[in-house]
Amino acid sequence: MNTKSELSLQQKLDEQEFILKQKNKIIDENVYMTTSDLSGRITEISQAYLDFTGYNREEVIGKNHSIFRNEKMNSSVIKNLWETIQSNQHWHGEIKNHKKSGEEYWIDTVIAPLYDKEHNKVGYTSVKQDITYRKMLEELSINDSLTSMHNRRFFDHYMKRQIRRSNLNKEKFALLLIEIDCFKEYNELYGESQGDKTLIELTINMKKSISKEIDDMFRIGEKEFAIVILDKDDAYVQNVAKKLVTFIESLHIEHAKSKVSKYITVSIGAINLYNYLHNINSNDLYNIAENNLNAAKKAGKNQVVFDINEFYVKNLTNIDSITKLPNREALVNDISLLQEEAMLIILHINQIMSIKDIYGFDIVKNLISKKAKQLDEVLIDGEASLYSLNLQEFAILITNKSLFDKYLLLLKYSILIDNIEEDVYKSSDSSCIVTDFTAGIAYGVSSIFNLADAVLQEAILTKKSYIVYKNNQSTRELQKATIERMRVYKNALYTGNIIPYFQPIIDMKDGKVMKYEALARLQTDSGEIITPYYFLDSAKEDKTFEYFTRQMMQKVFNVYAVKKTHISINLTYENISSESMLNYIINRLDTYGGEGITFEIVESEDIKDYEVIEKFILMVKGYGCKVSIDDFGSGYSNFTNIIKLNIDYIKLDGSLVEKLNSDLNVRHMIEGLLIFSKNANIKTIAEFVSSKELADSVKELGIDYSQGYYYGEPGSAESYDLV
Repeated sequence: MNTKSELSLQQKLDEQEFILKQKNKIIDENVYMTTSDLSGRITEISQAYLDFTGYNREEVIGKNHSIFRNEKMNSSVIKNLWETIQSNQHWHGEIKNHKKSGEEYWIDTVIAPLYDKEHNKVGYTSVKQDITYRKMLEELSINDSLTSMHNRRFFDHYMKRQIRRSNLNKEKFALLLIEIDCFKEYNELYGESQGDKTLIELTINMKKSISKEIDDMFRIGEKEFAIVILDKDDAYVQNVAKKLVTFIESLHIEHAKSKVSKYITVSIGAINLYNYLHNINSNDLYNIAENNLNAAKKAGKNQVVFDINEFYVKNLTNIDSITKLPNREALVNDISLLQEEAMLIILHINQIMSIKDIYGFDIVKNLISKKAKQLDEVLIDGEASLYSLNLQEFAILITNKSLFDKYLLLLKYSILIDNIEEDVYKSSDSSCIVTDFTAGIAYGVSSIFNLADAVLQEAILTKKSYIVYKNNQSTRELQKATIERMRVYKNALYTGNIIPYFQPIIDMKDGKVMKYEALARLQTDSGEIITPYYFLDSAKEDKTFEYFTRQMMQKVFNVYAVKKTHISINLTYENISSESMLNYIINRLDTYGGEGITFEIVESEDIKDYEVIEKFILMVKGYGCKVSIDDFGSGYSNFTNIIKLNIDYIKLDGSLVEKLNSDLNVRHMIEGLLIFSKNANIKTIAEFVSSKELADSVKELGIDYSQGYYYGEPGSAESYDLV
């Protein structure tokens, strides 16, 4: 009996061993794998990895993994690898190696400790995957094809990452912008082919001369380069820049058409700052360096301008990074100073977002810069101020009443229709991009911006080239506008063109994004984006508001599902009191979860029964959701009922926040609301924060979170990297 059992057991063991051998053979022939001892010497290697690298087993066993290592591999990666595995953790990363033939390859590698039966660590095992093709594509996307230097795309990414790092470490960050003098003339004289050869020669020589003194170098334009130097003093940075200027001319590359020298020369704009002291971003730093570069060129070229213009640095937050025009914050500030009636024109560039999707951001930047120059040429100095509000909009402010009619005529017969030919932009693939403007015009003082924006939205909806705000519209005109809004709204609802935009909400303690508020937008047939001002009332009147909310909510949850980014969703009392809407919300929370979701409820006179609100809050809290009361302090706030509700946030009404620095009574009111919320253990959020001054006051008062154009305008999920 025992003999039969032993035979049966032996048969099972033999069978398992046979299966194991088959598995090992499959692994050996198909998986890139190595095993090493504690010092990193290779003890086992799969045949698949040997075949891939071109080595034989005898050449590898007993050797360190450095036998594969590429000399260009960053040593900090290897250091991190050893620190990780020696602390008994798994390491996962990308390594650049070379085959026996010298051919370079990249592997995605996972390394894990190996233990014996007594749980003593005896070595490491490594599983690898060939990612060479992907890395080659990455390198193509971040490297300039002519010079093989990092390109503008990588430069933008690098700047943001390194500035964050230097801010955390409180280190200086230096940027040098370099432009080849009179290079257009060089290409005209010697030909573009020779120009390319000269660029390659300059690149090679620049790298040789200063490679050990800098952190990285980039080609960011046809004749422009950038250099980054980390954590060095001003004297060091100036010496590098001056050395480069002298060195380039000493190469004696002939340039017969240069107005500076008989040889190729460069101009340099340099800056070296403790960025954390100035609270400036990568675009700001670039603008300072570019300002210095322009000064170097105006001063005669072939020189360095290294200057920290304190006034310029202080006012960077009021300058648009693309057009170098005053931005939205500057306009809001200028409007706040108005004493008499002014004229405001807001110009919307049509088709710009479609162009961005098709041709990319670089084309859009070029197009916007061209538009800014066109507008600047049309306007007369001293008569009107030009602003760049965002990627889609410019504004013109006229403060002299006697010039109002002149600029209305200029808008109608020059800006809107007379420059059509100039509005044809040729892309690199030789196709033509045609853009035009839609305008909203308003007259007044304090509310002039909102009025101009309102009629701009109406002009886009009704496909008119411009609309002037009138506060005495006839009943017929109002009815006609309502019918048109209803038509556009219904069309968007049925075609799925109700879309969410997102705006960041900032933690005032550390300045980081705490979450995003989802804001409804309507996309027209032509691709233009409309704010809810013109269609929400139509939605409520048409009894389709619930379907509108469902469409919006589903798209928000689609975004939430990707990265579980914390998002606020707006709901009204109509939504919460609808049984079918409530069931829909429960279904969405069952599907996606609610840990990162905040529901914002508008606290208004529409609320008939606070018990309905209480039950809703209790239900969503069961899913881990948070709840905020929106527009608090707007006139209907019921303190007694608010205390009963188990809410997490109160969002202070934007109309109050906007007056925080200009109306002492409003400031006292907000201070009272803050005392109430702190006593109730409720966090506060300020909305409509549009300037540094407002942001400083919000922080000074002790408001917990902040939201507004100062931190970021509403944008698509893609623009905030949420998908």
